[in-house]
Amino acid sequence: MLQSFVIRPYRPSDFNEILEIEKEAFHPINPAYNIYMYSTFCNMFLVMESHGKIVGYIAIMDVSPLESKVVSFAIHRDFRNRGLGKTLFSHALSEIQKRGKKSVLLEVRASNNVAQHLYKKMGFREVGIIPGYYHDGEDAILMRFEFTERLS
Repeated sequence: MLQSFVIRPYRPSDFNEILEIEKEAFHPINPAYNIYMYSTFCNMFLVMESHGKIVGYIAIMDVSPLESKVVSFAIHRDFRNRGLGKTLFSHALSEIQKRGKKSVLLEVRASNNVAQHLYKKMGFREVGIIPGYYHDGEDAILMRFEFTERLS
C-alpha cells in the first residue's frame, strides 16, 4: 500500500508526538523545553505526517539576513531508511532558498555517521569542528550548505 506524506507547519497540537520523536532520537535533558524553543524561536518548524501521525520534523532559525541554521531534525524510528528524511530536508532547503538565504548551517555529532552521510549527499560540506559541543562532551561537526549547490 502506497503511503502518503504531507509536510506542513508545526501546530501546538503536534507537541506530544514531536516530544516522543525528540526523546527517542536525542535523549535530551529536557525535550519539552527544546520543543518550546523550536516553536517559539525558529523561523520555520515543519512536520511530516502520514494519516494524521507525525513521522518527522525539522526546526530552522535565521542566524543572519543571508543564513539559516538547522536547530533540530529527526524522523521517527519506525519511518527511517525510506527517504523521508531527505524529502523533508529537501523541502525545508527549498523553503529557505525562497526566503532569500544563501547558506544553511548545522551541527552534527562526530559519531553520527548516518546523518553526516545524508547531509553530504544533500550537498552540505564540513567546515569545522566544535570541541565538546554536546552535553556529554562529544564534538560536533559544523556543516554548511551553499545555495550555489544544486538541490537534489
